[in-house]
Amino acid sequence: MDKILGTITRQKQHMKGSSARKLFLVIFLVLIAADSFAYDKNRPKIGLVLSGGGARGLAHIGVLRALEQKKIPIDYIAGTSIGSIVGGLYATGMSTEDLEWVVKSIDWERVFRPTADRKKQQYSAKQADKNYFVDLELGLSKSGPKSAKGFVGGQQLMLELQRIVGSIKTQNFNDYPIPFRAVTTDLNTAEPYVIDHGDLAMAMRASMAVPLVFGPINHQGRFLADGGILNNLPVDVARQMGADIVIAVNISSPLSHINESSSIISVSYQSVDVALIQNTIQSLGLADIVIAPSLKNLGATDFDKYKEFIQAGIESVQRKSLVLDHLRLNVSDYLTSVDSRNILIQEIPKVIDFVSFIGNKRTSVERLSNKTKHILAKPFVTSEIQDLASELAIDNDILTVTYRVVSNEIKQQGIEFTIEEKNWGPDYLKFGLKVADDFDSNTRISLLARHHRYNINHKGGEWINDISVGSVLQWRSELNQPLDYADKYFLSANFNLSKDSRRFYGNIFNPSLVGQQLDDEFDIQPTGEYDIKEYSFGIDWGVNITENSEFRSGLWVMDQNVVAVINNSGFKTAIDRAIGFRFRYGLETLDKAIFSTTGVDLKSEIALFDKVQWLNFDYSQRFLVSENTALHLGFQGDFVNSADDGEIQFAYGGLENFAGFPQHSLLGLNAIVMEFGAFTELDTINLPIFGSPKFILKGHYGNVWQHHIKLEDMIYGYSAGISLDVVNTVVFLGSGYSNGGDFRFYLRLGTGF
Repeated sequence: MDKILGTITRQKQHMKGSSARKLFLVIFLVLIAADSFAYDKNRPKIGLVLSGGGARGLAHIGVLRALEQKKIPIDYIAGTSIGSIVGGLYATGMSTEDLEWVVKSIDWERVFRPTADRKKQQYSAKQADKNYFVDLELGLSKSGPKSAKGFVGGQQLMLELQRIVGSIKTQNFNDYPIPFRAVTTDLNTAEPYVIDHGDLAMAMRASMAVPLVFGPINHQGRFLADGGILNNLPVDVARQMGADIVIAVNISSPLSHINESSSIISVSYQSVDVALIQNTIQSLGLADIVIAPSLKNLGATDFDKYKEFIQAGIESVQRKSLVLDHLRLNVSDYLTSVDSRNILIQEIPKVIDFVSFIGNKRTSVERLSNKTKHILAKPFVTSEIQDLASELAIDNDILTVTYRVVSNEIKQQGIEFTIEEKNWGPDYLKFGLKVADDFDSNTRISLLARHHRYNINHKGGEWINDISVGSVLQWRSELNQPLDYADKYFLSANFNLSKDSRRFYGNIFNPSLVGQQLDDEFDIQPTGEYDIKEYSFGIDWGVNITENSEFRSGLWVMDQNVVAVINNSGFKTAIDRAIGFRFRYGLETLDKAIFSTTGVDLKSEIALFDKVQWLNFDYSQRFLVSENTALHLGFQGDFVNSADDGEIQFAYGGLENFAGFPQHSLLGLNAIVMEFGAFTELDTINLPIFGSPKFILKGHYGNVWQHHIKLEDMIYGYSAGISLDVVNTVVFLGSGYSNGGDFRFYLRLGTGF
């Protein structure tokens, strides 16, 4: 029995030992299996470096999308210029689909436009912009003349970035879902400056402060410009962040070929690009993997071709599969890597409790507060705040307006607007040029200059002086004083002194023949010259009815006389030491100062003087019929009462109306002109700087009379030509004809046409 019991005991102990060994083996295998599928936190860290290159940087989106598809994790991002924008947005947690939406949602033409949106400008500012070079503004201060910091102030770019990024609580870029660095250039130390904290929108804006395009940024105590100047491909920055493997994406534009026939503009651009390419080449040697999208037919300004850029980025990654695939993670590990990223929290106040301003020195808080009070106690809507910042920046003494969400001492949330006033003020100079040649030795040249002083007082008083030298000698001065902080009502004191040198044209000049039916033998040859001298002074009360319209009424003193310079023929004008009231109304909704495709332009006036009364109006409208073509409809009229026979007031003729007659050769007291035409952009031609030329065709129908309007005497004709323009600077070459006149050629160069 004892032997049997001993045997049973030994069998039980053996069974227990065997079970224990089996359990241990199972646990061991499970641990091995679990370890083989565990996320390797010690894997090599991958840094992505995105270079600058304008619109070519949209290929970065395609690169990111392809890396996502390959399940290649990104642990650090460093970017320059457009690379900082794409990289910065992706680092906040945006998907590549979000980035594509961003590209589509941005109005790139508006971003690069040198001037503020015309739709938001007041009527008087719209009229002034037509006569002067938009890109050329000088400032006058106690320290002497100064110029602007860039052709484009960067206001719209900054607002777009703020709209997209929002107000992020996290100020440390290391706390982003993907740690990020924006690379800029410190203009005072001649060294790259890496931004790793602060306002993300401002960091990206500083990194894209392209010289001569966007002005530099005063940020974090430094004066910063585009990072591509010194470090267009910041591989070293990604290394410093902790990257073990660096993938560099180079989208830099290749150098063009320069030779003895190259233009000075091409040479200048090449001189800048050489330095950028050189620092890029040095960085390429430091990268582990280089991706270079094929962008042969895509340029740095082709933002509308974003789909082609994105596809090129995707294809560039596919071509690098051999060296990239060893960085891939399995689906579980990749999702773990993505899920481990922190979520950025944006500050979005439920209600805007207050509005505050910093940075404004010349612009009064009262004026700014009046324009922003309507958002108080209302929900925060990004698009509305962005539009409001744009409206504040319309003030021509302000360079940029940015905003951020802030809290006060009692935990209320509001909007703080940062006002950056132009540092080349407070007095500004703009310039213009008018050259008009009719190819009959009648060349008219005038140089224009405008002095504008803003914010004379806390209500925003202005002093404007317009000076013209050449065919037209003129000094016009206006003191404009708003009566409220909303710029709704104003008083205006005006002074004008001018002399306009014009031609005599045979018996067209003879007042007794003005308005008579013209025949084939009518003399339109120049026979002399005369000067129209004018003096006027007036005080107006005005109201800005809307941002597009203005009404003025006031008491004026006017005097006009004609002095013969060559030829002793003389005549009187209808305005002779007259005093009376002028009532003027203007409306403009044109989308552009020149060659607008939509909108209305109307100027009208009723004058009730002691010796003469008149009514005149000039109406034109544009209708968009296709992407590149618009129709033009116009109607102009002048009507005078109480003038004596032989007196004249208005002068017609020339390209602007009756193109078959010399400029200012049709004189009279009453006139009607009807116009119908069209212009189209020849987009198949793309010239350097000027872009695509416009073809213009316009027909006219009307006449000029002394007293009696005879509709049977109507003159018909046309004008046509090719125009090139940069902003509002025009080069026009064309011709025109009017029955009873002649076939004439025209050249226009400069502003104000």
